[in-house]
Amino acid sequence: MVAPQPNTAGTPVEEVATKLSAALETWYEDLRDTKGNVASNVMCAGLYMTEFLASHFPLEADHYSTRSQVKTAGGKQAQKLLAQHGEDRKFTSEGGRTSRATLDHARALADLLNAEGIEAGVGALTALELTALAGLLQAWFVERVQDDYFGRKSIEADISPDNPVRTAVAALIQAGRLRGGNTAGAVAQHLVGAKLKIRFPDEDVNVESYTTADVQTGRAGDYQIGDTAIHVTMSPGEKVFLERCADNLRHGYRPRVLVPEDRAAAASQLAANYGLADRVAIQSIEDFVGTNVEEIGGFTRDGVRDRLRELLVEYNARIDEAEADKSLKIQIPENL
Repeated sequence: MVAPQPNTAGTPVEEVATKLSAALETWYEDLRDTKGNVASNVMCAGLYMTEFLASHFPLEADHYSTRSQVKTAGGKQAQKLLAQHGEDRKFTSEGGRTSRATLDHARALADLLNAEGIEAGVGALTALELTALAGLLQAWFVERVQDDYFGRKSIEADISPDNPVRTAVAALIQAGRLRGGNTAGAVAQHLVGAKLKIRFPDEDVNVESYTTADVQTGRAGDYQIGDTAIHVTMSPGEKVFLERCADNLRHGYRPRVLVPEDRAAAASQLAANYGLADRVAIQSIEDFVGTNVEEIGGFTRDGVRDRLRELLVEYNARIDEAEADKSLKIQIPENL
């Protein structure tokens, strides 16, 4: 089922969806634990059952379940349904398939949708209207995933003050890659910003959302320190060299391109291909951030631990200020 376009305002479909959403919210909120969390299998059950609702009403057991689980349940299906609503971040890999509770939640949802649906007039809807209704209700569950899964789940990685700081930076970038979407790019950019703020505490190191373009702010790069324009990119290409760096050079800036370690060689080759090898500095994000943190920490274990923690605290503060998606924050380990 593809999410319908929002053209149902004022129609019977929207009126029914409003009534059912209220009932769903009561059911959903009752399932929060003492810490205010909702299990991911509750969200998965909602995604699946609204999908079945698109073609079945009232919902019977053989429409959505086998003896032991919800039909089609799994990580790929959950990810597919989220993607239909524009959400492509990595969700739970099992998709509630291995949890007995998922089927229990599905049965409870079937009872709720059937009872509330009859009262709200779902039975009078056409097949097309039923599909539209299911899409609206599924979108409601997608929002719950965004708020209660992505919105609460911080980025976690193996971070130890005993290891070179570059390994912590690499682990955080990799955790961003595994989550998908633009996460890794946002992590890299804000780690660089946090490092610059620690290294240059008296400088006005800008804080903007990852999606904010340089031209919108009048900056020479993602960051500008002195006469150096710093560009942070996960995938270096023609645009960063022939547009941004070339423009920097024309206006008297010293361009520096920061890329993940595994893209550094490719970036250097591209710079050479464009005749900029001697005019553009290229460095891995891991080394740019890691080496500086160790230097500021005095190359001692305690100093590096304190500065690494300071880096992550500053990073999280920048996420709070610039990003709507708070799941970009990093879980600071207890060993720091």
